[in-house]
Amino acid sequence: MRRNTLTIFAILLLSTLVLCSGCVLPGSESTKQNTGLVQVTNTVETSRISFDEARQKLEEHKINETADVKTIYYIIAKNMDESGNAASWVFGINQGPGAKLLVYDKTGFTAFNWSTHIPEKISLDQIVYPDTLFARNKAIIVTTPSQTGSERRDLELQQGMYTLTIYSGSTNRILTFNATTGALITQT
Repeated sequence: MRRNTLTIFAILLLSTLVLCSGCVLPGSESTKQNTGLVQVTNTVETSRISFDEARQKLEEHKINETADVKTIYYIIAKNMDESGNAASWVFGINQGPGAKLLVYDKTGFTAFNWSTHIPEKISLDQIVYPDTLFARNKAIIVTTPSQTGSERRDLELQQGMYTLTIYSGSTNRILTFNATTGALITQT
């Protein structure tokens, strides 16, 4: 019994020496790292998508191989910045056998069936684009610079009108613009 105890003790002693020698040997200094406190910063991806980029991706996107022509009836921009760029764009289109909602964000397109009354067609060559709308109406859209960080803006385009809903804390503002001219119609 005493012999087993000595053997176990010798093995433990050798194992301890091997583990400790890794910290003392001359070659280990080159891999030594400073283990002090380091501030870790997480960068949040806040990039937005312009209407031009979303429109171009829509033109390139194919739902099926037989139908290439997309007629747009409805557009929504979610979480817009002060420049008129959005976190995501939703296009209500009529293509092939039925209507679809195509959601475009940084990951690409997601399609959903859209079973609702289809509004009138949107002619993209006859509307003011969202970036231009925001530039022309910046004083109305962005009331004070201190609020810009806490505001959320969603823009909807249908039947010739833009409806911009601005969520700020517990209050909401709704601005309606003429989609052809970009002129303010109502503000509530």
